[in-house]
Amino acid sequence: MSIWHLNEIDWLRRLSEVDRAQLENRSRAEAFSASETVFRPSTEPRFVYLLQSGRVRIFRASADGAETTFGYVLPGEVFGELAAVTHQERESYAEAVEESVVWKLPVDVFRELLGSQLDVASEVARQVGSRMKDLERRVEGLVFDDARKRLCRILLELADHFGTLREDGIHIENIFTQTELANLVGCSRQTVNQSLGVLTERGLARIDGRRIILPDPEQLRAALVSGSWPEPA
Repeated sequence: MSIWHLNEIDWLRRLSEVDRAQLENRSRAEAFSASETVFRPSTEPRFVYLLQSGRVRIFRASADGAETTFGYVLPGEVFGELAAVTHQERESYAEAVEESVVWKLPVDVFRELLGSQLDVASEVARQVGSRMKDLERRVEGLVFDDARKRLCRILLELADHFGTLREDGIHIENIFTQTELANLVGCSRQTVNQSLGVLTERGLARIDGRRIILPDPEQLRAALVSGSWPEPA
């Protein structure tokens, strides 16, 4: 498999042919099935990862097996980079949620890219900043918001990242199970179901199998900010 398949990724497209050839020679692609582990916690991370296709979940697990999902990686994004940049241990897991193709870049290659290619450094900084902002919002929600508000924030975040605009609203396709939603929201599946039911009754969301539809995301956002919810339909 050739790294030339990644031409649609903006910062890779800006590399010279020589630089991309060197990157390809020193990296490798690997296919992962759904639920397969991409990486585990490590005291000495050897690779940084670039998602070519599919979807990858980043999470941590407690000693008793409970999991907390930090977020999802989209095609074109770098992940597992913080441990390489900071020289610290890798504490998270990465798992393919669906069939995925991942490029594995040796840590020294990635550091060379950051040092010599401004476009790469800028894009990685943007991605890291976006993830940190999402995590900050979730932590704020865990401290100040009830489960319904946290669910609304997560639905709006997922709509921004994964949603498809259609005539009847934004569709968050059937790629998130209720367990995944519960992990993101920080509550039980039962609580997520109850909160989804309330949003559905008030016309702020619709459920179609595993697909969630937001008929009017701005109305949902306004309700979240004001704390004033529409009356049940």
